[in-house]
Amino acid sequence: MSDFEDLTQQQLHYLKVLVKMKNPTLTEFARELGRTKPTVTVLVDKLTEKGYIKRIHSDEDRRVMHLHVDKKGTKINALREMAHERMSEKIRSGLSETETAILAELLKKIVKHS
Repeated sequence: MSDFEDLTQQQLHYLKVLVKMKNPTLTEFARELGRTKPTVTVLVDKLTEKGYIKRIHSDEDRRVMHLHVDKKGTKINALREMAHERMSEKIRSGLSETETAILAELLKKIVKHS
């Protein structure tokens, strides 16, 4: 997984959210993450510097900037998804259907309370 070396877990998460949102503005992105614009701006700047995303002016309003995931960001996100799927398959392969259902419920509780 050497492709991930220059990204933190938080940056990987932000990239994942950006991919799902499909070119949000910084304000929309900050709102989705539940963070302030200045906090998100710092991370967006780092992802931009590293070549994972780019800011593009809106066609409708040149004052508005949209965040676009670049090819490098798309590749990393796809690799991350693939790694998560492989890990999930490996875990499930050692569990019965009942155990898989129990694990899924426990993980939902963990996520809900974290």
